[in-house]
Amino acid sequence: MNELLRWGFYTSFALFAVLVAGNRRGGTLLAAVWHLLGLVISLSALLAVCGGLPVPYAVAYSQSPEVSATGARLAGLLQYPNAFGAVMAVFLLERLFAAAYGFRLTGPSGTVSGEDCAEGEVEASRGAVNRAEQENIASGEGGGGAISRAEQENIASGEGGGGAVSRAEQENIASGEAEGGAGSRAGETAIAGRVGRALGWSAELRRTAARLLPLFPYAAALLLSESRGAWLAAASAGAAALLWKRQLSALLLLAGAAPVAAAALLYRQLARTGLAAEPLPGLLLLAGLWAGALLAGLWLHRRSCRAAGWHRAAMLALAAVAWTAAASAVLLQVRARITGPSPTAAARGLFYRDAWKLAAEAPWLGRGGETWRHSYLAAQSRPYVGSQVHSGYLDILLNLGTAGLAAVLLLLLAAGWLVFKASPRLLPPLLVIILHSAVDFDWSYGLIWMLLLLLPAWALAETIARPVAEGTAILTRLRRSWPYAGIAVLCALTFMLSILSYQAMRGAALYKQAARTSTDPAAQTVLLRQSLAWNPREPQTAAALSRLLPEEQGMDLLQSSMQFSPGDAALHWELAERYLQGRDPGEALYWVRLSLKADIFNAAKRLAAIEGMLKMAERGLAEGNRQRAADSAAAGLELLRQYSLLAGREHSAGRRHNDRGFGINEQAEGVYLRLRALQALAIQDEPKKLVTG
Repeated sequence: MNELLRWGFYTSFALFAVLVAGNRRGGTLLAAVWHLLGLVISLSALLAVCGGLPVPYAVAYSQSPEVSATGARLAGLLQYPNAFGAVMAVFLLERLFAAAYGFRLTGPSGTVSGEDCAEGEVEASRGAVNRAEQENIASGEGGGGAISRAEQENIASGEGGGGAVSRAEQENIASGEAEGGAGSRAGETAIAGRVGRALGWSAELRRTAARLLPLFPYAAALLLSESRGAWLAAASAGAAALLWKRQLSALLLLAGAAPVAAAALLYRQLARTGLAAEPLPGLLLLAGLWAGALLAGLWLHRRSCRAAGWHRAAMLALAAVAWTAAASAVLLQVRARITGPSPTAAARGLFYRDAWKLAAEAPWLGRGGETWRHSYLAAQSRPYVGSQVHSGYLDILLNLGTAGLAAVLLLLLAAGWLVFKASPRLLPPLLVIILHSAVDFDWSYGLIWMLLLLLPAWALAETIARPVAEGTAILTRLRRSWPYAGIAVLCALTFMLSILSYQAMRGAALYKQAARTSTDPAAQTVLLRQSLAWNPREPQTAAALSRLLPEEQGMDLLQSSMQFSPGDAALHWELAERYLQGRDPGEALYWVRLSLKADIFNAAKRLAAIEGMLKMAERGLAEGNRQRAADSAAAGLELLRQYSLLAGREHSAGRRHNDRGFGINEQAEGVYLRLRALQALAIQDEPKKLVTG
């Protein structure tokens, strides 16, 4: 049900975004949503560090230099540095390539060059003077056009030369244009051209400032996340785009030099304090570097537009120096994490191997929703802690099998093709999502899917503002086809998912209310029954209710709940505990083994199961059933033997990846001695009194 709700939401969002893109102002709305999201996510994180904004878990602390070079990493609203870094890389590349295209479309003095109009944000136009001259030429008013036209009219009408002069003079007098009118008209045209150029530069300056403004917070947030995967994904996506558009290399240098250099300086300053800055100095530092980055970026833009020859080469060299200095400052800080061994990479390799083995059990259609989260305790080959498989593609393979993975790959391919055809500048941020999702659990965040689906819709909306080319005609037909069918599907999905969401919400609310009334078992039982009636698929509710019911009813409830969650380790353990309190050591051993199979490296459960067998043996001996006591003691000793073998294997493998601290418990030796004593008493000829400690 959780997966159905999640994918239903993604489908509804995609349909809604496409419907919005079909509107004339849809591109503006989608762009506003995009930029608002980016600024809120980046600024909230930076203000949590520099301005004292209370954002829970905005900074992830670690004492291990292999995990964090500074001891702290920025996580922002996502509360996970790697995913936060990937999101910031997406927003950074979108603005960086938008600024590069803006540099490309801008010529000397702020006029637009008209180069590659279809690939920019707006269609290029010519300068004000050129447009005026073209209009004059088209209307026949260039140079002495008035006289020429008058002469042509006179000749056509058979009028003499004097008549032509006379009529021309009359026209000049009537329009207030005397002998010097031609000169004044030329002066007015020149003034109008200069004013037009000035206004054009001012408008272009504002557009350039808008493109450059978010670059600094995005770059600073990306660096402060210290996510090597996000850095590598951003570099790979940018390099892939530059292989296709190599002429953008110099423009990217110019557009990103100042923001990236300022972001590196902020990173170095905050790294010294472990991302702990006083509010007032932190805010002043943040505002000063942001303003400096914006002004320096505008200066580089203006000088590069007006420069030519060696002057432009000097601007490019200055930008390259800024990029090199920024990269050197960051790499010197994190060189140990890059050149040294990476425990996180080794752990992910372990995750991937276990996930491949689990996927091989159901290769075609998968094992259902949230497979790794519910099955990793049973599939893990070492006692690590990781309820996320750290690969979106492997997660899809586990949940939906090869068929589902093929469908997702086709979706990504279609999105990439649509962006490539409609708006190539949006391709690098899309590549970041595709690349980084292969090495982390980005797709567990609904935000990542929203960004992934928003990019093709935004690219589709941008085709409205441009003439339809031959290669993009199919995009326009796609945008205009079946809008009413899309609305109908969207409404149906919304209605169905709303019902399921309401049921889950009511069940969760009643469960929380029951947890608050733990002092009244009767009221708690009523609330848990109501919660389970709203959402019978929730294993946590079934386990809590089973503890309040009689033994038989509780066991029936647990077994019926296992139909919805057959691999849930908590349900297996609840049933094992029920059987350990009974009188059948065979059934108890069966359910204990099933429970331990669902949670292999759980030392507490293993010891509790052994102690449960010990108590069952004591009860059997007290009731005079020596056979049951002997069987229970033998079962406990067998469980203890398996526990010892597994703990010995893990001890010999080293402490690495033993995140759960799996090993022989100190109480295990005492339990072993008591089990051996019980077994000896149960099999001897004459029962003796058992002395328990």
